This record gives sequence, C-alpha cells and structure tokens, in this order.
Amino acid sequence: MAQPSVRLRLGAIALGLCGLLFAVFPFVRPFFALDVFSPNVAAIASGPVASASWLIAHLLLVAAFALLPCALLAIYAALADGPAESRALRGLILGVVGTGFIVPAVGVEVFAMPVIARLYLDGVMAVAPALKWIYWGPMTLVMIIGLITLAVGAIELARATWQSDVLPGWAGVAFAAGLALWLPLLPRAVRIVDGLAIGVGGLWLAWAIWRKAALPVSCRER
Repeated sequence: MAQPSVRLRLGAIALGLCGLLFAVFPFVRPFFALDVFSPNVAAIASGPVASASWLIAHLLLVAAFALLPCALLAIYAALADGPAESRALRGLILGVVGTGFIVPAVGVEVFAMPVIARLYLDGVMAVAPALKWIYWGPMTLVMIIGLITLAVGAIELARATWQSDVLPGWAGVAFAAGLALWLPLLPRAVRIVDGLAIGVGGLWLAWAIWRKAALPVSCRER
C-alpha cells in the first residue's frame, strides 16, 4: 500500500494536470454564436464542430473531467485531518456527483456532435435537426444539474480550505470560482478567464499539497 505522502503527491499531480487542462481548453476550442432556437443552428455550428480544434479541445476536456474527481479527492485528503473535514467531505461528494452528471454531455460533444456536423457538411441535410434536439433534449437539463452540484461542491471545498488554514485559501477560492462559473455558453473571453482561474488555483493548490506531502506526519497533523 502506498504511503500517505505518495498518495498526496499523486493527488497533487492529478490536481495540477486537471487545472492545466481546464486552462488550455478555451484557448483551443473554436467559439461561434450559438442560438439553439435558430432553425439554422446546424449551418452555423457544423463548421466549427467538425473541426480538428473542436475535437482536440474536447478530448482535453474529457481528460480534465476524468482527473477532476482525483483532484477533489486530493484536496479532501489534504484537509481530512483538520477542523474542516466534514465540510471538505461534503464538497468532495457533491463535486464528484456533479462531475458524473456533466461527463455524459461532454461525451456527446466530443463523440456524437462532430459526426452529425460532418454528415451535414457532406450534404446529408436530414441530420440538421439533430444538433438542435441535442440541446433541447434531456442532455442540457442533466448538465445543468451537474453544473449546479459541482459548483456547490467546489464552494464547500473552498470554504473548507479557507477554514482549515492548511492550504492557501485564495487558491481554493480561485479554483472553486472557476468551477462554479464553468458555463459552456459564456463568451470566449469569460471562458478564458474562468479557465485560467481553475488553472492557477489548481496548480497553486497542487504545489501546496506537494509541499505538505514532504512534511513529517507530525507536522501535517497540526
């Protein structure tokens, strides 16, 4: 069984990579004016959605969300021996549940939507309503539930970080604010700032957890 310090360092690596991927995502993703109520949504969206940059960006996002539960667990592990353990546990559970609700929508965006867009660009006009109904269907509702749940969990972890005084409080605030405001329909400039908040907060927390892992056990428990 791995030593606690090794587990903390592995968690710190996952947290740092997770934050970095969230930060890179909006720089790679193509942005376009999306009106899901427009009858021309397929004509507007198909070009960007079928592009290589869309696929690469969303594969990075898949990796970010895959690492996010590990990242949240790393924050909880760093706070588990402090006074904010119960709040950190609540944040961890809500964050993981929220991630679970969001991931199916990310899967649709990376594996289904590009195929529909390519078919449309190849002249298969009958697929045009598919993009509209993806957004009008249950996927959007499930994703909204996930985003809200993740936001509440991230805020709880940030409050636990601030209360514990074990990890840098402002790093927890930046990481939580970025996750809480991670909304797919926001403009590119806002998404870039949001991604940078997640990236800076995540890397800052990861560095603090890595340093914590290097301390003797007696110092970590203070």
